[in-house]
Amino acid sequence: GLYRCPGEQNMKQASTKLLQFLMAENTFLMADLFRLQLVDGTVVGYCAFDCNITFRGREYIADGPVIRRSRTRCVIGVEVDTLNLEVAPGPNDLLLGVPWIVAANAGVLDGATLALYRVFLQSDLSLVDGVTLFVGQVADIQTTRSLAKITANSAVQLLNMKMPRNVYQPGCSHTLFDDNCAVNRDAAIYCIETSVRSSGSTAVTIYSSLASVVPGWFDQGYIEFMNGKLTGLRRTIKSCSTDGVFQLLLPLPSAPAVGDTFKARPGCDKTQATCTNKFYNITHFKAFPYVPVAESAL
Repeated sequence: GLYRCPGEQNMKQASTKLLQFLMAENTFLMADLFRLQLVDGTVVGYCAFDCNITFRGREYIADGPVIRRSRTRCVIGVEVDTLNLEVAPGPNDLLLGVPWIVAANAGVLDGATLALYRVFLQSDLSLVDGVTLFVGQVADIQTTRSLAKITANSAVQLLNMKMPRNVYQPGCSHTLFDDNCAVNRDAAIYCIETSVRSSGSTAVTIYSSLASVVPGWFDQGYIEFMNGKLTGLRRTIKSCSTDGVFQLLLPLPSAPAVGDTFKARPGCDKTQATCTNKFYNITHFKAFPYVPVAESAL
């Protein structure tokens, strides 16, 4: 069956049960459900309603962040649809155990899948059924102290993927620590746990307890805080001096406290020499370092 959703240009799939209910009833209740699936598989659900709603085996909570969304639309063709959310979390709203805004700043929502459902309820608040209005991937996040603005693109954006998949280039096409690279990010040599040693640390400069560091070892890597008010936050390492002073590419929300612990992982410049001598991973090196350089002739 098909159901024309108010404000939509196209049809939405609806169950027979829902169609029969809509044809039989003159009045009914509607609610929007928001489902976020993070890249680690964690799923959270929120609803814009006065009580929790269970839909398709998952509970959507009503006392979570206040969410306001843009309108959705359907068109014929391959145009990428977008959905914009404004999320205003309360002080007790957490995401992976971290305050919502802090988690968003830390990249927890990067690459997450967002689904929007509209459900219909009877006057006694019993659920009838629902329809899917939007499914897409989080593409952009902008935050203030109290608000997160999220933009998601529909799955049609995958058609924008550049082809061919394999590009002939001198730099490795794998990302360090991903499944294709296969380097173990938690190996002792690549996961160094240390702590903040000096009160002179700032949002971009961190004095660690490391006594000595190989020059360039952590360049382009990242740090991840394990405790304190910055728990879960990650930042890319711009450079690290031989005495363990980290310079970050982007500032932290605030300066870390003395004793805060964090893990530091090295970076990779994607060259054959680094893959061979730093990560001992040449068997997974995917690049073409001997491609002739571009030349020009007059």
